[in-house]
Amino acid sequence: MRRFATLAAASAASLALVAPAAVLTATTASAAPSSASASTADVPTVAARKAKIKLKKSKAGTHYGLAGNKITAQVRGKGKVKFSVNGIDLGKKKIKKGKASVRLPSDLAPGTYKVKAKFKKSKGTIKTVVWDSALNVNTAVFTVSAAGYDFPEMAGQVKFKGKIAKKGWVDIYLDGKNKGGSSSPNYCCMASVSADGTFNFSGYSFLGKVAEEWGVGTHQFRAQYTPTASFSDYIYSQWITVTVTP
Repeated sequence: MRRFATLAAASAASLALVAPAAVLTATTASAAPSSASASTADVPTVAARKAKIKLKKSKAGTHYGLAGNKITAQVRGKGKVKFSVNGIDLGKKKIKKGKASVRLPSDLAPGTYKVKAKFKKSKGTIKTVVWDSALNVNTAVFTVSAAGYDFPEMAGQVKFKGKIAKKGWVDIYLDGKNKGGSSSPNYCCMASVSADGTFNFSGYSFLGKVAEEWGVGTHQFRAQYTPTASFSDYIYSQWITVTVTP
């Protein structure tokens, strides 16, 4: 009888020792789903962050016939970005330091264009414009004599961003090199633009100066229009060829 009492007491003690462990295990198990749930919630956020693609353009727009706008895609990841403009494939550009860029063609007709970029499952879109701008001269080929005094004039008209220019300046540079502006050794001369978009270079102000300063030979020039004194935005004429004879 004493033996059964001893065994019963031992069993009770054993249960008392096991019970707290069971409670602790249950508590730990109930906390685990909370941690797993928080970890799962973070996954979509990280994935979305990697999937972002953002497009930027170097200019608000460009002029017809000149260099096209530069479009840059900012992405997270490695590989290549596929570009297109109005559905026309522009090829794939490699990502370098989180960026990939493409230059739009210079022969795009005036109008508004939609540029798209795709990187894996991410897509981006941006709009840019090609303005209808033109600087035309009445004559682009001249032959003059270095010994002469009566030089022909050169005139023309400017259209800027789809409208007749009402102000601004037309400069002429040898080989079209305008770096340095009027201080450049390639600078020739300048004329103001009238309210009807026209400009005029008298005989001596252009051709007479070419004969005097550049002398006998054949020389290439370009007239360049800018609407403001900041000279930050130019459009160009066709090439103007001047042959100076003795």
